[in-house]
Amino acid sequence: MTQVPYTLRVLAGETETRYGERLYHSGAVHIVEKSAKRLSCKVADGEMYDVVFTDDGESRCSCPIYEEAGACRHVVAAMIKCQDEGAMGDMVRRKAEAAGPKLMAAMDRALPEEGTIHMEVRLTLEPVRDQITPRIRICLLIGEERLYVVKSIPQMIDAIDTQTPVEYGKGFVFHPEWMRFGTVQERILKILRALCLAQKEAGALLRGAEQRDLALPEPFAEEILRELMNTPFRLKVGEKTVAVKPVRARKIPLQFRVSSDLHGLTVVAVFPKEFRPLLPSCSFALVGENVVAVEEQQRGVLRVLYQEQLGGQCSFDYPVREAARVMGELVPFLKLTGLVEISDELRRQLIQLPLVARVYLDRSANGRDVVARAQFRYGDRTIDPFDETPLPENLPRGEKLLLRDAAAERKVLDALGAAGFIVSKGHVYLTGQEAIFNFVSEGLQHLQELAEVYLSNDFKRMTPRKPKFAGKMRLNGSALELKFTQDGEPAQEILAIMEALARRRRYFRLKDGSFLDLSAMDEWLPLADSIFEAAQAEGAESVAMGDDTIRLQAYRACYLQSLLESLGLPIEVDEKTQETVRLLTDPGKVQDVKLPDGLSLRPYQERGFQWLLALDRLHMGGVLADDMGLGKTVQVIALLMATRQEGQVSLVVAPTTLTYNWLSELGRFAPDLSVMVLGGSAAQRASQIRHVKEAHDVDVLITSYPLIRQDIEQLTTIEFRFAILDEAQHIKNAGSKGAQAVRQLQAQTRFALTGTPLENGVGELWSIFNFVLPGYLLSYSAFLRRYQDGTDAEDLRRRISPFLMRRLKKEVLTELPDKIESVFTAQMSPEQAKVYEATMMRLRQRVDSIVKEKGFERGRTEVLAAITQLREICCHPSLVLDDYTGTSGKLDMLLDMLPEAIAKGRRVLLFSAFTSMLKILRRELDDAGYETMYLDGDTPAQRRVEMAEQFNAGQGQIFLISLKAGGTGLNLTGADMVIHYDPWWNPAAEDQATDRAYRIGQTRKVEVIRLVTHASIEEQVVALGQRKKALFDQLIKPGESMVGGLSPQEIMSLFQ
Repeated sequence: MTQVPYTLRVLAGETETRYGERLYHSGAVHIVEKSAKRLSCKVADGEMYDVVFTDDGESRCSCPIYEEAGACRHVVAAMIKCQDEGAMGDMVRRKAEAAGPKLMAAMDRALPEEGTIHMEVRLTLEPVRDQITPRIRICLLIGEERLYVVKSIPQMIDAIDTQTPVEYGKGFVFHPEWMRFGTVQERILKILRALCLAQKEAGALLRGAEQRDLALPEPFAEEILRELMNTPFRLKVGEKTVAVKPVRARKIPLQFRVSSDLHGLTVVAVFPKEFRPLLPSCSFALVGENVVAVEEQQRGVLRVLYQEQLGGQCSFDYPVREAARVMGELVPFLKLTGLVEISDELRRQLIQLPLVARVYLDRSANGRDVVARAQFRYGDRTIDPFDETPLPENLPRGEKLLLRDAAAERKVLDALGAAGFIVSKGHVYLTGQEAIFNFVSEGLQHLQELAEVYLSNDFKRMTPRKPKFAGKMRLNGSALELKFTQDGEPAQEILAIMEALARRRRYFRLKDGSFLDLSAMDEWLPLADSIFEAAQAEGAESVAMGDDTIRLQAYRACYLQSLLESLGLPIEVDEKTQETVRLLTDPGKVQDVKLPDGLSLRPYQERGFQWLLALDRLHMGGVLADDMGLGKTVQVIALLMATRQEGQVSLVVAPTTLTYNWLSELGRFAPDLSVMVLGGSAAQRASQIRHVKEAHDVDVLITSYPLIRQDIEQLTTIEFRFAILDEAQHIKNAGSKGAQAVRQLQAQTRFALTGTPLENGVGELWSIFNFVLPGYLLSYSAFLRRYQDGTDAEDLRRRISPFLMRRLKKEVLTELPDKIESVFTAQMSPEQAKVYEATMMRLRQRVDSIVKEKGFERGRTEVLAAITQLREICCHPSLVLDDYTGTSGKLDMLLDMLPEAIAKGRRVLLFSAFTSMLKILRRELDDAGYETMYLDGDTPAQRRVEMAEQFNAGQGQIFLISLKAGGTGLNLTGADMVIHYDPWWNPAAEDQATDRAYRIGQTRKVEVIRLVTHASIEEQVVALGQRKKALFDQLIKPGESMVGGLSPQEIMSLFQ
């Protein structure tokens, strides 16, 4: 039979692995689907379970055990079946074949970015009959020491895309999978790739020389010439080849002479004879042996001149009727492109007057746009530059030709153009809020420097004004209302203004077309952010109440008041809101509520009960996060008793191991409450749920996290009084089925109980709060973006503190005895050290290979399995090596310290994360004559309670407990020594385990000992665990800094 992979054995555990092997041998597994991507199996185990293996190494099973542990007996059985029949090997081989090219492509990252081969560009300017429509062809040469002509550019592009080698002569083979071009050459190839793709889609078929000398349409030719501006290339013109140095941008020398005779005016133009455009647009031209990037202003003129020229000179005649336009418009324009000379005879017919430019601005008829009218005045002559009315054909007798100031006119028109004004049928408009705001706040001033600007009253009302806001915040029933004023008057469109501030807009345009300048309102930004986030979560329609009022959920009152106090904004808070905030945030302000008869609570427990009751009356949920052992359960029981009403039922969701503990505690403190524990088959549980729904005689219904996933559809039909999650860290993964299930529950009020609301990252906190106060902490992605790195921890603490109550033992249980914590470092035995060093060397290489091949995320399971193997060796090498006969330094140390402790009457809780290690410890301790008790994940819930009672009554000397199975829900105050045999990543899990003994009822000093193996991975586990603790302390209690969960770099450092 195939061996179960080590990683799967670790995840499933020894018990599940053995069950899986039995299922396989019993013939319970059938393969139902084989493909290149997945294998599907059916496993019969009471019910039929679906197991799927995918080609990326992942597995899935439909059973609840898999959801909790990530592995199960059904996956083990299916894995053996698929491996024995070769199905797994076939899928792996197919994946390996497909992955080959990907591994080759991965070498890209290891090569330098510099080009490893050369590429030369040669352009050919084709002779054409129509000299104004030139055409360019491109040819490429590539190679290392010697350059080879690329015979087919499309073939080369395809070879690069498919990573296919191409041979260019005996001396050179182009290997695109590892050869690289320079940056400019890569960009040129990108342009050619787009051209080849366009030709292919158009069905163009290139043959022979057409593939070598590729014709470039004008847009592609211009792009390539721009890329070549700083790169030498060769240009062939006719029989001559020019070695082009870097292209220069310059103005082409142009000369114009304007003269007159009896027939009209003549314009003679002269430009360089050697000028030759490379493109129809004249954006690039050949002048002598230089390629020039032509100024944009000259291009249109040069196109006409080149087309009409004869030997670098051309003439243009205009009749007398066009003289005014030639001198008033054409000549000023030509002055912008070159040198203009006016004949003496013509100059005597001209008049030159100073320009007075005027611009008139108004609001358009629609009230949203700006309309402009420009005038250029020369003496008593007024010219509208946008008037499309034709000029008169003849000048009035005796009237001289006006020579206009083209440069000054151009500045005014350019200013309007830069602001975004457009011309349509002689009218000039500016549209768009952004463009109008920029113009009225900045562009207008620039225009006033160039012209006389006249503003209508309607336009003046568009001038941005800086608003002054104030407001009042009050509780109105279950809603929180913020009412705003602006400059002493009721505010307009306040929700939209807050959104504009939250989006960091510089302005807001009101419905009447006027602008508010928001640029100097930084102090309002945090409030605007909060209101906008709330509007997104609650819906803008429900948030907006008229123009001046915003209505939010009442649970935002505490955070907003705290925010307002820190910002110092002029917003008054009414007494009712302040009283509500005091009730939730000030532990000294207790509520005058009578405790349920027969129930006695400590003062801090009574305060917790009152806090829960206050939240309930405000229709808000919360998280009771008291330190382990402070009695969170009894505080909730007090709430259930105080709010009990006939016909109403509350739901408690707890880990499977704690369901009967809840039953026991309710029976002890609230015997009058009717309690039911969901259990049995699916049909039996359905019957129980129907009874609860129809009979109305159950006060508290208890279920477990695995069962609620299965029963959620039926449970959602009941409106619960309270929905209470115990050990709520079970839903820390927001995407888990358990978290999704509990969020569907219908309840008047929701509470979560946990001693560790935060273990690895703030995302866990979000998941718990999304249950108790849905929508309060933004969306999951937005929440992580803001708070994950810890830079905004103070804001997050301000948000959660009213709804999260946490007290520490040292703060409220001054009567508790001391807790002495110490770390004992064990030296490996010689045989153990050899095994550890050899394994570390092998696994380091293995892990490096996994990370390079799969990346850390996809290889995470195998990396963590390697870490687990090293940790097991630290405990005892026989956990990894069946034939190991040596000793363990840590076990020897434990056996040395126990005799003295037991002799002094100490009673010990011994925790380990590995049940296989606990079995070794149990055997060693039993052989040594100690009285032991043993508890792991296979211990039934009812038996757990019985064993705890027996131990507290004095039975047994050493209680061996699995960290995961026994770290929560047990009261073991009969112990006064806690030994953690192996360190765990999360100190909070160890603290929870320690608090089985160090809790209410403990009267003796408790000694906590952590055993750590010297010079091993365990020392690094302890160090990284302390960093996690810093995260918790920073957010839940004040601290200095905030850190995230373990990063891939931190985990990989364990192998250094």
